[in-house]
Amino acid sequence: MPTRTAITIFQAHKMDRWLCFGVVLIWLAGCAPRADMVPDAAALTGEIIVPVYVGTTRAQEAAGGWSSKFAGPLTYARVDVSVPKTRRPGIVMLPGMHPDPDRHFLTREVASFSGRAAFREEVARALASDRITDKEVVVTIHGFNNTLGDGVFRTAQMIRDFDIDALTVHYAWPSRGAPLGYAADRDAVLIARDGLEQMLEDLGRAGARDIVLVAHSMGAQLTMEVLRQMAIRKDEAMLSRMSAVVLLSPDIAPSVFRAQAEAIGDLPDPFVIFTSQNDPALRLSARLTGVPRRLGNITGVEEVAGLNVTVINLSSAQDAASNHLAALTSPSVISFLKQTEAVRRNLETDPSGRAGLLPGTMLLAQEATAIMLAPVALVERAGN
Repeated sequence: MPTRTAITIFQAHKMDRWLCFGVVLIWLAGCAPRADMVPDAAALTGEIIVPVYVGTTRAQEAAGGWSSKFAGPLTYARVDVSVPKTRRPGIVMLPGMHPDPDRHFLTREVASFSGRAAFREEVARALASDRITDKEVVVTIHGFNNTLGDGVFRTAQMIRDFDIDALTVHYAWPSRGAPLGYAADRDAVLIARDGLEQMLEDLGRAGARDIVLVAHSMGAQLTMEVLRQMAIRKDEAMLSRMSAVVLLSPDIAPSVFRAQAEAIGDLPDPFVIFTSQNDPALRLSARLTGVPRRLGNITGVEEVAGLNVTVINLSSAQDAASNHLAALTSPSVISFLKQTEAVRRNLETDPSGRAGLLPGTMLLAQEATAIMLAPVALVERAGN
């Protein structure tokens, strides 16, 4: 468990309220438990087991699990996660001294693949089974201050809460997993680009027809960089497999995102960006990087005008366990987003979005669309 971070602050009278707030966030983060990838015997009695495939460039530890160090070569594993049968959607409860499969997310089994070829063979078999529809793969990419276990458990929660029947693979880049590791994580994103691109190539070679990228926070920066690399290399075959991109609270400067998007050219469609003006992590990130705001807390659609993207503003979500991840931790938002197929059809047949499936305010700016969901609508959806 991370220790509490002690910070000595000079010239405290010059510290503004955002830095004070940042110190509080750092202290709280240092007290939080982290997901453990060492198999737990208590998980053997769990009723719900969710398999999560993992690709990573992290170094593996002798005692099991993975560290925050960059190892270089891409390696693969499958983690079977025991998920509590009854729980509030969006919540990942971690065990303390007394793990309980009825209350906690637990690691049941970790199986490493002997190499990339073995992983491709496993994926090919899974995609050929009746369990996987349309040869679709969902790839999740974690954000800042995450251990490999954090990302795996969050992916398992997403699979359960959204009833995902596609093959799901988590890419774990070497985040420090520490609240004071922001600068180090920004460097780690750059060194992780080739690993993610190689993983996507392996999925394509294994037969994945459609790949959906779901990236959170700083992982969105990594995702955009990899798509940009593919475009620069003119890898049209791989780009054509990217059927959708979802950026959750993306920690990217809007100007950088625009430059990346313009280099990519035709963005995957749909391309959805979830934002919130109530995201304290992105407010702090904006202060640290010296910009007014990050892509994940833009206030309108003007900053992405001309790009074929949909911005969904979740500022009205009042039941999120984390405002930095409202799309996955708010029961009302989860309930609403499970209607995505109906929402997509509604947008195609009624561009004004007034058929009731997109309750709130819609703004248009050239090709970009912004949807600000109404709080009462979220509550109604959650009650359905």
